[in-house]
Amino acid sequence: MKLWKEVGATLITAAALTLALSVTQGWNWPLLSDARAGIIVLGVVGLGACILGGSAATSLPIKDPFVIAAFVAIGVLVGAAAIGLFVNTVPYLIVMMVATFGLWLLATARHLLEGGANPRFAPTA
Repeated sequence: MKLWKEVGATLITAAALTLALSVTQGWNWPLLSDARAGIIVLGVVGLGACILGGSAATSLPIKDPFVIAAFVAIGVLVGAAAIGLFVNTVPYLIVMMVATFGLWLLATARHLLEGGANPRFAPTA
């Protein structure tokens, strides 16, 4: 785990959630006039956070509870985005916001618990 990656991903996630919150609260920010715009912005900026804070693991153990929960959060996120883009209503944006926060929380917890400040890799064979 690299601290700068976690801080960067946290700041980008906070920015994405703030942009989406501006739609739900009616702050009338430019280019964020409806739920569809909020969904697009949250998806694009949130993807940037995922890319920056992504793990350097060579494989994803499918039995890892963090990985399972992350896949569920991603499924909810993509499903809400797909439906929300068509119906253009705020509840799907809110579901995306909750799933985005949950995904950030899961990733950060996994990186902190499994990486630590000074990870030590033991030989496997």
